Amino acid sequence: MKQDEYFESQDFRDILKQYERERQAGRRIYMDADDLADIAEYYINNKREKEARRVLADAMLLHPGNPEVMFLRAEMMFDNGKVEEALDATRQILLSHPEHTTTKELYLEILLDLQYCNEAVHVANELLNSDAYNAEVWHMLADAQSALGHFDEALESIEYGLSVNPDDHDLWHAKGVALIQQERFEDANVILSEYLEKHPDDDHALYNRAIALTCLERYEEASEMLDLATLASKGRSTEQTQIYLQQAYIEAKLGHRNEALLALDLAKEAKQLCPPKNGRHNEGMEDADYENIKAQILDLLH
Repeated sequence: MKQDEYFESQDFRDILKQYERERQAGRRIYMDADDLADIAEYYINNKREKEARRVLADAMLLHPGNPEVMFLRAEMMFDNGKVEEALDATRQILLSHPEHTTTKELYLEILLDLQYCNEAVHVANELLNSDAYNAEVWHMLADAQSALGHFDEALESIEYGLSVNPDDHDLWHAKGVALIQQERFEDANVILSEYLEKHPDDDHALYNRAIALTCLERYEEASEMLDLATLASKGRSTEQTQIYLQQAYIEAKLGHRNEALLALDLAKEAKQLCPPKNGRHNEGMEDADYENIKAQILDLLH
């Protein structure tokens, strides 16, 4: 991936002008694969997807085996929700270019999205064997380990990632979540509180801190965090259903029947408004999970 400075350079502008001149004249494109990949990346970065697809089509005709061109095409598939197609595309690239790091990182991200967590752990470890200083891969390894229920290993991976990049705020958030998974709620609350000092509008962190506070039976504080999460996201958090369910649970624990029932109604409405999109995993909430949590809350009210 090129830096922004390159796309502002005269060298790149000359290449871009040459391509656009040839394209406008209706002539067949004959250009280097790396130059075409750079032009496609430039279009992608500037939200000009139609033009990016056209460049990549030209590049695939001229250079069908070029890994950079193939990678950008797979990345666009993934970004557009074509996850299974992107998975197949990355596997094809890695068959002929097994050490193409950016493709392997994208492959890891796709595996996590599809919840193929055992394979994700394997790919993450391969990447870290080649470069142990990649904090983002440590984070993805931790995500896969958490999904498999290996919470001690996940926290260890997060700590490795933070040793590489102690300023990675996403990893600090992930550490708070990992501590909740280990039932170290006080430690989680401290970490998430510190994170929120720098990111006060992160609705996911506010929700996760509310979980820690709920487990500490600090219900009023937890309720405040949930209100802030809804406010920060304007009610559009990807976890909005869970936020309202958590609020319902807290109100039930406090004996506030009407407030708990209202929160349950809001959870149902949020779930109907936010179904999974594009067949992607980890979006929305499964019906069975929702009904199970709802039943637990109603039991508290009786």
